[in-house]
Amino acid sequence: MNNNFEKLEVLSPAGSAECFFANIAAGCDAVYLGLSSFNARMKAQNFTVENIREYIKFAHKHSVKVYVTTNTLLTDDDFDDFLEMAKVLVESKIDAFIVQDFGVAKLLKDSFDNIVLHSSTQMGIHNLAGAKIAEKLGFSRIVLSREAALQDIIEIKNNTNLEIEYFVQGALCVAFSGNCYFSSLEKSASGNEGKCLQLCRLPYKNNIDDKTAYYLSARDLSLLENLEELIAAGVTSFKIEGRMRHSGYTATATKIYKTAIEKLKTASLSKEFLTNCENELKISYSRGDYNKAAYLKKHTDEPVIYSDYQNHIGKEIGFVKSVKPFKNNLNKAVLVLNEEISAGDGLKFINHKTKEQVASIGVGNVEKLPNGEFAIYTTHNFYSGLSVHLTQSAKNEEKILKNKKKIKLNIKISAFSGKNLKIAAKSNESQIEYISDYILESATKSPLDKNSFISQFEKLSDTEFELADLSLETDNIFLPKSKINEARRTIISMIEEQIIFDNEKQITAKFNPQSNEKIFCKKIISNPANIVIFSENNDIQTVEPNTIYVYKPSIYLIDDILKTEAKFKNNFAISVPTILKFEDKVLFENILQKLSKTTKLFANNISSLYYSFEGFDVIASPLLNIKNKYAINCLNDLNISTICASIEADDEFVSKYNLIGFAEGNFPLMTFAHCPYKVVTKSTCNSCKFNGKLAYSNPNLSSYKISRTKLANCQFELNKVISNQKFKFFVKNLNY
Repeated sequence: MNNNFEKLEVLSPAGSAECFFANIAAGCDAVYLGLSSFNARMKAQNFTVENIREYIKFAHKHSVKVYVTTNTLLTDDDFDDFLEMAKVLVESKIDAFIVQDFGVAKLLKDSFDNIVLHSSTQMGIHNLAGAKIAEKLGFSRIVLSREAALQDIIEIKNNTNLEIEYFVQGALCVAFSGNCYFSSLEKSASGNEGKCLQLCRLPYKNNIDDKTAYYLSARDLSLLENLEELIAAGVTSFKIEGRMRHSGYTATATKIYKTAIEKLKTASLSKEFLTNCENELKISYSRGDYNKAAYLKKHTDEPVIYSDYQNHIGKEIGFVKSVKPFKNNLNKAVLVLNEEISAGDGLKFINHKTKEQVASIGVGNVEKLPNGEFAIYTTHNFYSGLSVHLTQSAKNEEKILKNKKKIKLNIKISAFSGKNLKIAAKSNESQIEYISDYILESATKSPLDKNSFISQFEKLSDTEFELADLSLETDNIFLPKSKINEARRTIISMIEEQIIFDNEKQITAKFNPQSNEKIFCKKIISNPANIVIFSENNDIQTVEPNTIYVYKPSIYLIDDILKTEAKFKNNFAISVPTILKFEDKVLFENILQKLSKTTKLFANNISSLYYSFEGFDVIASPLLNIKNKYAINCLNDLNISTICASIEADDEFVSKYNLIGFAEGNFPLMTFAHCPYKVVTKSTCNSCKFNGKLAYSNPNLSSYKISRTKLANCQFELNKVISNQKFKFFVKNLNY
């Protein structure tokens, strides 16, 4: 167990001002938020350059840190505006930037002295190699992808100086972090630009039994039961997802995780505590039962997908006994429930046999009947036998949102006749001293006592403070109450400023214009004419000159790889799997030891870039999302000179820097760490039903083939055959 609990952090989402204040009141240690541009939640009620300083001051007054999400991919044309926004954020004293784009990281690191960078989960860092690259790039914290395993977390903690942040609660993206192109390539709305249309939440038909369900809709995550294990592994920041969620949910989750960490200081979490917390979270927001293990363990059969429903269904609390006409177009419904409901609650009525969500209502009048029965009155039409789900608790919401966080204030007063009034105020480590500009006089009658001062210093309801303690040293003095009130107001203003100053004095980032002028030195990339990706199913007869043949086998078998390498010699590259968990990385690096150093590596993830420091020629694949000149320079700094542009980059960018553009073939719209065959066939790893034929389809979209890559673990891709413009230098994938 990590005993350094004072460094543990509950990190809460602020997609609106309401969530911002509610989460701070609920006890978060930090918030993350976005501005009106360059963030991955563009549909949230984001903050602005005009108001961000006031929100940061409020947070710092409560000793809460503020991290700003600049976690989208930028083009060259974006950087002037981005840099101006970054200057405002630095001047506003944000605690850190959360970054996805290699180019953004380079720009910020080179433009600002003492800048603090956190890698976004969209960077896809999930193992030690990726963490080491992040460290080389100047990140102080990594926000691990949700696919990161416990063993990899431990290895990162033991071998780097990085802080580790991990998602513990909220929506779980079905696709591997940063590599979802579904919305982008199908609807021209890129998730990497904050415009995701969540096509994963639509129903799809599988081609094995022709059933239609939500096969791409992931369960919500809840790792409360794993909190102790994650702390022991080295996680210091526990991140709650939800910048698109309502304040009642984010504040509830914040309170629960903060309470859990406090409890873990002295004991493990009890089963009763975990059950109560789960029920409270479910009512606030959940897509059915939670995923309580994520991808932490090898070959977990923890269900990642919930194919029955894709939206909030809350907690099941009973069933509908009867529904009968009442009067004035109302129906009287009698519900048999295992817990009470009240006016203002939200209910959902579901037929679990047909998977139909029949009705959602807000509760009005409630009549409590004997034997756990309740009568409600509604204009909605539904029928007996339906399951009743509680989707909002008015009492819980009111309680959590009514909460206000107060700052404890200790006051020490020295009041002697013939001297100035002196008042020392202290809050945590911050303290100030107030000295009056007038001399105190002796009292002729009714001298002031301690209670007189307390009664005036307790008048703090319109401030963020509350009086914790007041001590008084005095003799026989007189002081008008108006003077005490004036002193109180001045002291509150002074201590407020001092707390903010003390919480910001370590934030020393500043713009360095001289460094900024030297950020980008244009380099023309020297690339081969073609990159051809193939598998064991493609029998390539002729090896063309100035072409690199990238071998992407479905199963990584060393004898097969060595045989293929011998055929292509210096034109050969091996595709590095996108996801390399601990056991996968061990197997892959065993393969690398037996390959020739002339063999190139096709890097699909930041972790693969690390092999450039071990003597391999590494090619940056389209999955590394290179869309701007600063990202090119960043990869050049990492010894990467052969670069494929992002699939989302435009032709002009590809041509301008002589990059390699994706031309045609199978492209992974999504990469999965879960097994789609388990979802469709209800199988397990021990009863594997993989046959290579699974596909999903939606009548308003297309048909998508599921392919597999296997090392120690399996990973899957949702593929679609696409064809772009033929570039001068291009990638061609033969796997279709």
